[in-house]
Formats: sequence, structure tokens, C-alpha cells
Amino acid sequence: MKLIFPFIPLTLAGSLLLLAGFAMGQDSPDGERLLNSDPQQLLELSQEKGSSKTMTTLADFENRDVREAPANVQVITARQIKASGARDLYEALQLAPGLSFGLYKDDMIGVAIHGNWAATGNCLFLLDGRPVNENDQGTFGIDQRIPLANVDRIEVLIGPASVMHGGHATLGVINIVTRSADQGTGARASLSSGYSADRITSTKESISGSHRLSRDQEISYMGSNERGRRSNALRLLPDSTLLNFADSTELRTSSFQLNYRWRSLKLSIAFIEETYGLSQQSYSLQSRAVMFGIGYDLKLSRKLELGLHLDHSDQLPWFHLNSTDPELLAANTENQHMQGRAILSYRPTPWLTGRIGVESYYQHTTFSMRSDGELFKMNDAHSIDMVDNAVFGQVALAGKPGMLSGSYRIEHNSLAGAFASPQIAYTKVLGPLNMKVLWGRSFRTPTVMNLNYSLGNEALRPEQATTKAAELGAKLGKTASVSVNVYNTQIDNPVMYVYAPAGTAGYRNGMPTGTKGVDARFNWETKRTTIMGGFGTFQRISMASDPELAQDSTGAVYPGLPANRAFLVVSWDAHTSFTLRAKAMWNDSRWSYGNTVAPDGALQLVEWPEELILSAGLTWHPWSSNRLGIELDVKNLLDTEQSIVAPVSTNYTPAPFALNGRTVAMRFTYKFVN
Repeated sequence: MKLIFPFIPLTLAGSLLLLAGFAMGQDSPDGERLLNSDPQQLLELSQEKGSSKTMTTLADFENRDVREAPANVQVITARQIKASGARDLYEALQLAPGLSFGLYKDDMIGVAIHGNWAATGNCLFLLDGRPVNENDQGTFGIDQRIPLANVDRIEVLIGPASVMHGGHATLGVINIVTRSADQGTGARASLSSGYSADRITSTKESISGSHRLSRDQEISYMGSNERGRRSNALRLLPDSTLLNFADSTELRTSSFQLNYRWRSLKLSIAFIEETYGLSQQSYSLQSRAVMFGIGYDLKLSRKLELGLHLDHSDQLPWFHLNSTDPELLAANTENQHMQGRAILSYRPTPWLTGRIGVESYYQHTTFSMRSDGELFKMNDAHSIDMVDNAVFGQVALAGKPGMLSGSYRIEHNSLAGAFASPQIAYTKVLGPLNMKVLWGRSFRTPTVMNLNYSLGNEALRPEQATTKAAELGAKLGKTASVSVNVYNTQIDNPVMYVYAPAGTAGYRNGMPTGTKGVDARFNWETKRTTIMGGFGTFQRISMASDPELAQDSTGAVYPGLPANRAFLVVSWDAHTSFTLRAKAMWNDSRWSYGNTVAPDGALQLVEWPEELILSAGLTWHPWSSNRLGIELDVKNLLDTEQSIVAPVSTNYTPAPFALNGRTVAMRFTYKFVN
């Protein structure tokens, strides 16, 4: 540690001084920069000169500029991830101002969208457009299962998306897009590790690459392995319990991805496995998924296109290990699911587009302990099948007045019933300005476990979210952009996990909830500089009254989530060999029901202070070559105590999960260029 701490103030002071003077720096000759650039950097240079746009298909399956897409879509690029120093998905998603994070059961870190808890089946996560949520409860943990080694961009759709993406896209969609040969051919290997609280945090090795096999064929791949601890923090809990997270948060992850494309045919396979110890329990939790996908886009004529997609996965979604508790072991499940989709697009004129799609989903879930384990109450058996069929359509009219689109989805689930989702959007791009007006109603399909553990005999109704939103954005020259989004979301019949007065736990529909607020995002990228910032603020809508979502002392927000959050990232290529970066993250104070118990036995509200997290780092390319990269970051320079707390308020509330304090992180990357 004696060698580390002198480096911290030097790194911070040097970064701030150099970043403050970046505008006065002189560019290296363009020829030298081009010779030392990889294809991805050349693409970024092209984008900066105005010859490229940020495109997405997430909003309506049409490849559109994000400024025109009929949804609030934010794209976090690989360059921005690198500029922020993010090493995992949790850190990368902090670059979207509409997102925040809370703690679910078994130390799972989940996402909240605009202050609404979305970890239990309200946010759909995709890997290259294919769903990765676990099927039995709909959750997805923000952890190490999907590394960033080969990520090209992360598309974040905030708002109703059930029309196009189904019942897990109630509040939003997050699509993690991996690198293809279009972003540069060749392979790269990396080794990273960290040091915090006098211990190694975790060590990760990965190899990834993309290669163009011919004019019509390409392949991309990634393999990753990580071992270590989720946290080395030592924390005194509100009930005076001293907890050493380094002794109880062992982590093991393995990931593999392979994508192949021949013309319009795409094949993919992925294996994702993670096992980690729980901070306050003696058992471990494991999740595993093996996924296969195939897609084919067929151009039937100049005006007619057909897209076909089929996905299959085998999962251990939420598997308890090293436990003798019969209830935990009996609740372990495994499942298989298959999902097929066909979309027919018709464009008779440049100003009219029509799209109709059908989607079918089949899931088979089995309790692992078949002989003496639990039975599904819907059929009194150890296994159960779920079938879900949907049809959806969209019409878009585009012209000088702007683009007006309307879409609708009808869906029927064999266990939960029928539901529908409409959406209307108006977008207009006028030179450097763009505006959007959005209205939509989405639904959350109750999952197999929601239905199986519903309280009493009351039928569990689908959750519905209605969102009204507007966005105003502007391009400031060729290198900068800013956008502001205002919204109001009301959630009816929220599916919630609660404790009944008799002490039994289960799911039920709660009273209406919702939030309103503002997001803002700024981005400026030149050949040598990246500056981006964001701010998000929300408060609960006045009619929200659910007792299980008790607000803080002001009555303005829900527990466990910061009402205000902001970030700033600055990165500067000081030389062809050196890149300096600095990042500031700020979270407002939060209220949650911790481990403190009142004399009457009720849990008490605990206030968690504001968090200001400062980080600084540098990347060194020896010999001015982009082949070898050495990255050194000092994260959480102020050694601020960071805690992820639970956004629930029953006696089920888990204790906070403490993140690492000051951490020195290093990564070596080597590129094998064809």
C-alpha cells in the first residue's frame, strides 16, 4: 500500500491539470494518428465528421437514427465505456441517467427505471437482441455474467416497450450489442485485476475477436473467466453488526459467446454461469444459461421484407447451493424455453411503413427435487408448461411534418390470461433539433413463480404501466449533442412480493405507484476528447399510495433509490501513447428499511447519506502502438462508503450490500491484428 497511496494524489492532480488544458493541446499529425488507429477509431473519426449517425433498431425494429426513433433511446458506445473506465455492466449502465440500482433478495443487484423498481420482470435485458432474463421470476442481476470485453454498445430504451418486446419490457429494454467485423477485425486478449482494503478484489481473463471470413461471412467470439470477491468492504450495519464482505462474497463466473453470419443468416450460441456467496448467509447462489439463436432476414421484394428469429435456452435460473435448508433446496428450479418471431415489413412509399408480427413462446419449468420437493399449485405437479402467443402491428407515416407512428399488441398467456398494449409516438428532426412526444401502455406478464407463490386464492392480474413522455434534443455542431426528457409513469396492479399478516410471503397486486421527473444527457466527442454528463431526478406521483412502497421522510420518493443522480466523464488523448480520464458519480441520499428494529418489532427507516465517487485513470500504449494497452485506474478516490440498499419495506428487506472503497485497478489488453 505504501507504493499505491503516493500514486493516488499524483494521478488525480495530473489528470485534472492535463484535462483542464486539453483545449490548448496540439493534435498530432493526422497521418500519424491514422497509422496508429484501429478500424473502430477510424469509424469514430468518420462519425465526428458528420458522415455517420447513431443508429438503433430497438424502438421499432427499423434501423433509425436515435433522434428519430419512436422511443427514448440512449446509446452508450464502446468509446464512452472506455472513457469512463467502466470494467463491468454495473459501471457502464451508470452512464444512463434514467437508471439507478437497488438490492433484491440473495444479494442480487437490480435496476430501477425512473425511480420505479424494475428488477423483478419489468426490464428486458437482451444480448444481441436475444433475451437473457431468467424465465421463472423474470429477473436479471447486474453482475459479472456478461463481460464488456467484446461489447460495441449498450442501447437503453427507457419507457413502455411491450408492443415490440413483450411482457418483460414494461418499463424499458437494455440491449447489449457485441462487436462485429464492421467494428474491426482481429482478436484481443485482456487480463484485469483490482486491489482494495488490502486484498485482491477479482481477476478476470478474456479473449475476444471478430473476423471477416469472406465478403459474405464473418465470425465473432468471446470467452471470459473471473475469480475473486464481489466486495472487500468492512461495514458496521445499522444494528451494530460488523460485517466483513471479503469473507462471504466469493465470486466465480464463466462466459462464452459465438456469433456467425452468412449474408442475412445469423447464428449465435452463448454460455453464461455465475456462482457467488451471500454476505449474510451460509449458502451460495448459482445461475446458468445455455442459449442458442438463429435469425434470417429475407428481402421478398423491393417493398417487402420478412424477418424470422428463433431462440432457445436452458437455465438454472436461481439455484441455491451449499445449503441444508429444505425450503431453499425444494424451491430450486430448472427450465427450458423456446421463442419464435416472424415480422413482415411493407413499405409501399417512402412516407408509409407497415409492420405486422407474430410471436410464440413456450416454457417448461421443473422443480429440481422432484421426489419430495414443492408442487406447482396450478397443476399439483413437479413441472408446469407455459405457452404465450402474441400478434402485433405498427404503422408509421413520415414526411416533412415529422413521423407519426402507432402500434398495438394483443397477447394471450396460458397461465395468466389475455392483455393488450397500445403505443403512439410523434418525432420530428429539424436540422440540429429533434423532438419527441410519446404515449404508451405496457404490461408485465406474471411469471411462473409469480403465479405459483401468489397470496391466497386471489388471481394475479397483469401489471400495467402508462407513460407520457416528451424529449427535446439538439446537435451542437458536429461533435456535441444534448437531450432532455420529461416523463410521467403510472403503474397499475403492480406485482409485488409481500409478507401477509400471518407471516406467509407471496406475490399480490398492489395499489398504483409511479413517478414523474426529468433526465438530461450531454455528449461531446472529438478526435482526442470525450466529455459526457447526465442528470436524472424523479419524485413519486401524487396518487401513489401503496404501503409496501413507503416513502422517505419527505414523502417524495420510494425507498432505496436516489431521487437525484448525476455523473460527469472526461477523457483526453494527451499523446498518441497516453489517454487520461476522470469520472465523478453522485447519488442523492436514500431512505430504506434496514436492520434497525423499533421497540414494537417494526423495521425503522434508515437514511443513507449522499455518495460522491471520484475516479481517475490513464491508458498507456507503449511505443505509440495500439496493440498493447496498459490501463491503471484509482476508483473511489475519496474512499466513500457505497451501499446498495433494498427498495422494499417489508420484513423481507435484505441488509445493504457494501461496495468496495478505494480501489486500484489494472488491465492489460493486447490486440492481434490481421
